[in-house]
Amino acid sequence: MQVEFKDLNAVTREISITVEAERVEKAYQKYLAKAARDVEVPGFRKGKAPLQMLERLHGERIKDYFEKDFIDEVFDEAAKEHEIHYLLFPEVKEVAWERGNDMQITLEIEHEPAVEFKQLEGLQVPFKPTLLDEQVELFVENLAKEHTTAQDADVAEKDDQLDIELAMELNGSPYTNNVTMYAGDDLTQRSLPEFIGAKTGDTIQKELSGAMIKLLTMERDLPLGDEDEIPCKLQVNSILRFVTPEINDDFAKDMDYETLTEMKARIAEDLRPKVEHSNIERQHGAIIGKLYQDNPFQPPAKTLQYIVEQQLQNIDPKYRELLRQYYFQQTMQEMVSMYILKSLNKASQIELNEEMISEYIEHLAIQEDKTPAAYREAYSDELDKEEFRDAALNYYILRDIALKSEFTEPVEEAEPSETNSNGEEE
Repeated sequence: MQVEFKDLNAVTREISITVEAERVEKAYQKYLAKAARDVEVPGFRKGKAPLQMLERLHGERIKDYFEKDFIDEVFDEAAKEHEIHYLLFPEVKEVAWERGNDMQITLEIEHEPAVEFKQLEGLQVPFKPTLLDEQVELFVENLAKEHTTAQDADVAEKDDQLDIELAMELNGSPYTNNVTMYAGDDLTQRSLPEFIGAKTGDTIQKELSGAMIKLLTMERDLPLGDEDEIPCKLQVNSILRFVTPEINDDFAKDMDYETLTEMKARIAEDLRPKVEHSNIERQHGAIIGKLYQDNPFQPPAKTLQYIVEQQLQNIDPKYRELLRQYYFQQTMQEMVSMYILKSLNKASQIELNEEMISEYIEHLAIQEDKTPAAYREAYSDELDKEEFRDAALNYYILRDIALKSEFTEPVEEAEPSETNSNGEEE
């Protein structure tokens, strides 16, 4: 068997295999004899028909199946002999074989890209850290939202929730249903600006689309077209106003602090470790991005596409095209990160010890608001796996690069300049 290779691009290789006629014929005769035991031929007991008759009746189909099985066999042999590493199963591009002749097989495989780095020290890495003060403000805002209360109101204001009796005529008969709506126009298909200023007991006449009625009533089977405009009577039964407390010293006292300043200081103290360790992860992501920018490589396109299609199989067909680009970008990023980390891992001289593992577990635990002991208990089945040790090694490899790099403020792209009719910037 003769095997030849031709690189088509950085991740695609063409493999030409020539199998001598004698071997192919021997394998075919063996396959034909096996097929004869399973194929029924009219006038003969199963497995007793002459091979010549079997070939005459089913020759093309048998030859097709034989070629598929035989190609798998010879490729597996070639892969072991020549240490061929590949991703997806090989794509058969061409098969040329006639009885008595050599079989010529042409396949294509994709393999992992070769990733090389020009520089790993002194990198200028664009990075914008998460700021502790911003996280504190966000935490306090969310805390205030958690203490939002619902109060009855007499006159509706923007964003108030209303209990509405919806009445209309459906197929010549009266139809009523209690629905929830909102004053204003923020919620598509659920809010109306006409409700602003309405009082309990008021009635509003309004044409609503069939789609909106179905959404409000949660009755998708109503005999209405989505584009139909249906005259409706909307009676306000009650009005609820959601009141979020103002963030001030009084709110802080309700949360058992003396002042708002003290509350924010205590929250900052609690959040600081999580923000710091979150920024470590974000630094690592920025390093990977910088390494790919400085050392671009070609990901295996067919493998990438195959993974995306597999992910889309579980998505409702009507949403697949909308999500295709999202899954493509996500898979592309994961693939780039994986190949960069693999290459860094191979070249690394770092050896993990138990102290380093403990430090890595603490890093992970802080991000999940757990103690190291609680993290070990929650993930006890994962900690002894090779994948976990690989992740820990990647962490220290990237920390080492981070300590030898400079993180700089990302440069924002300038807005296009306005020009006047003479082509001059204004």
